[in-house]
Amino acid sequence: MSILQLTNADGKHVTINARRESTVIMQNEDTSFTFDYEGRLIGAFFDGRNYRRSLANEILEKQSGVRPGLSGRLRRTLSRDEVQSLETRAYGFARTMAEQINGSAPETIHEALSRVQTYDYARLESERAAYARVYRPVNILPPDQYLALYLQATEGCAYNHCHFCGFYRDRRFYIKSVEEFRTHILTVRDFFGGGLSLRRSIFLGDANALTVPQADLVPMFDAITSQFAILPHGLNPEAREQWAAAHPIHFNGIYSFVDAFSMHRKDPRHYAELAERGLRRVYIGLETGDQELLRFLGKPNTPRDVIDLVYDLKAGGVAVGIIILVGAGGTHYQEAHIRETGAVINLLPLDENDLIYFSEMVDYPGSTYAQQLTRAGIAPLGIGEVEHQMVRLRAGFHFRDPEHAPKVSYYDIREFVY
Repeated sequence: MSILQLTNADGKHVTINARRESTVIMQNEDTSFTFDYEGRLIGAFFDGRNYRRSLANEILEKQSGVRPGLSGRLRRTLSRDEVQSLETRAYGFARTMAEQINGSAPETIHEALSRVQTYDYARLESERAAYARVYRPVNILPPDQYLALYLQATEGCAYNHCHFCGFYRDRRFYIKSVEEFRTHILTVRDFFGGGLSLRRSIFLGDANALTVPQADLVPMFDAITSQFAILPHGLNPEAREQWAAAHPIHFNGIYSFVDAFSMHRKDPRHYAELAERGLRRVYIGLETGDQELLRFLGKPNTPRDVIDLVYDLKAGGVAVGIIILVGAGGTHYQEAHIRETGAVINLLPLDENDLIYFSEMVDYPGSTYAQQLTRAGIAPLGIGEVEHQMVRLRAGFHFRDPEHAPKVSYYDIREFVY
């Protein structure tokens, strides 16, 4: 890592931080631009607003609203003209800094700025087309996986009938062959290039990747580990540091979604086999502990199915991420949702390696949830009621070991870009 601090021609303080993962140029702590190792713009901050750029060259703007907290944020996707304007500003600023420092900076700073200057709006637009060839759209990831390297072993969702989900309505479920998946891995690797260093983990998608039969799934995991270094499990701090030094570009594990009603249900032995190959955490849409609400949402499983799945995963040495839909079922289901969801969570063997996410019910394009509410004559919860429901849900959780309890966090699907 190299850091250069200087005063620019306008008398403003500028810091340039060149790391293996990214290059950050910051001015007066109120303006910053972040680029990956290759030079792609990742994010920006100025005028009190955050910007996140996707690999499809779309930019999400976020800013604080009149209400405090995540749920009060204002969000919008920039127009194409706005995208071009922002990217022109970012790369123009980087070019100005490169010209100003001239020969007075460490070589690593010069190299980083040189890589950044190989990009501009036109090149990012060309990569937008390349991204579409590499991936079917990457629709969603859990927040702790936003910087994952996404690998599509499957496309779409094997079920695809949940009323609240519209992520995969545009595609049929498809399982790649092992050979197709190996080719996909190489294509992804070439696409990211040095930008791989920014990615912290590997996420195996799409929605139901772990439903792939074990006889095919194990070779897929082996294909991943043949191309990417996965941090071994259970290393002490010293050994971990030594291993990381020997593998400067590596990933902390493999992560994925799983449902509780798959036709290819796995047992602890299967999960242990995958854990040996790097599987670290699996995310499960509990949604609610109320059986009637599950049916209303279009989920075919029971809460008991989720409980059994969590026990199997934990027995196989795999952590879990539990996703709860806050506001699901509106006013009609609210009390049962709070009561029964707390009851299910309190039966699970969760620890500090696990996560619980509160995901606000959002009428996502393509979903049929709003029609469900209208047909049933149910009023949705207002944002204040949703926030109060989160408080009540959290108050009902009683973990077995409070000193090693799972982290409980907020999950807003409207803030995801890849």
